[in-house]
Amino acid sequence: MKLNFASLLFLTSISGLSLIATVTPPASAQCVMTDISIQAALRGAKQPAQQTNTTDLQSEGACVGNTITQTSTQVYTGSADRVIQQRTSSQRLQGSPSNRAGVTGPTIKVPVEVKVDVYNPASDPTFLKSIP
Repeated sequence: MKLNFASLLFLTSISGLSLIATVTPPASAQCVMTDISIQAALRGAKQPAQQTNTTDLQSEGACVGNTITQTSTQVYTGSADRVIQQRTSSQRLQGSPSNRAGVTGPTIKVPVEVKVDVYNPASDPTFLKSIP
């Protein structure tokens, strides 16, 4: 079997790539903290719902390759005049003194907060009584 120059070049480059892949250290990334809060009130009252979300994301020291994700969903449907939705979330992430990857940036913190307060006439007893 004859190998032409192009085939020989291809085989050489493939073997070189596999050698590079075994020698290259793995990629490392900073740590990420994510907190996702959804509060929804679909109700038959025109008074606004009281929706509060308190989030405390704390990190200390160099951190590499770790993630924390916390999610919360609160949903109210009904005809109550007064709706109170409260949430408190706390996360703490501590880095390691042996940071061999050399990543020195801060931990990435992503708080996501969604609040929905919708008047629904179908849940309003006053509105329903006004329909003949």
